[in-house]
Amino acid sequence: MAEVGKNIKKIRKERNLTQDDLAERLHCTRQTISNYENGKSEPNIALLVEIANVLEVEVNDLIYGPKKKENRRRQKIRSVIALGVACVLLTVIEMLTPLARQYGWETFEIAPFYLLRYVFRPLVLALLGWGIAEAAKTFAGIRLWEGRTERTVRAARIVFWIAAVILTVFAVWALWMAADLTYIWWLSERMLKTQGSFDSSAVPHLMPGQLQNLFLRLIVFYRLGGSALFLGAALGFCKVTKETAGERHSPHRF
Repeated sequence: MAEVGKNIKKIRKERNLTQDDLAERLHCTRQTISNYENGKSEPNIALLVEIANVLEVEVNDLIYGPKKKENRRRQKIRSVIALGVACVLLTVIEMLTPLARQYGWETFEIAPFYLLRYVFRPLVLALLGWGIAEAAKTFAGIRLWEGRTERTVRAARIVFWIAAVILTVFAVWALWMAADLTYIWWLSERMLKTQGSFDSSAVPHLMPGQLQNLFLRLIVFYRLGGSALFLGAALGFCKVTKETAGERHSPHRF
């Protein structure tokens, strides 16, 4: 509650109100408002609600500052963009995958199918999971870690960083695999046009064969697409900011 006075002063000035104006509407003295804003005294809960009504803001804006509201607006925009982009990309991938499979049967070229199914799809699912978590927090008001103990918040941070590291490793690995497949695909098409034949075993890959096999095993046998969706959601839900962690120590929540 230490910043309540500063927040009252800031919002009052934004409303073009003097201390006398605010005091008149609250039926108190100007000195009382001055004491609140200077931190010499603090309003009780009932008066805090009344001040919020007069200033036409939420009580949380007086406690935590109006900046939090602006952050949530940006968070809403990010979540909508993430969900929209993920849904569009998933639709495109699902439409192109059968065509890529048919192309592979006809030309014996598996790169397009592998890129769509085993590289881009898991990455987009991770984005979808993150977008779902962000939307749940901003639109549904889900706050999993507000009011929790320090140990729980610490555990949430650990889960967040584990998910972030795993997704980062997978993203680098997937993009490396995508570059390798694209390179071989391009080289095969080029050599077929110039030489009429192509021997993939004689071409050095950008990624070692053991890493390729391990990547495909993880994708196929461990269904990393679903895991990517889960990890993306974990990134969103388990991100505990300083602002959120600080709210745990507030004696009042609204």
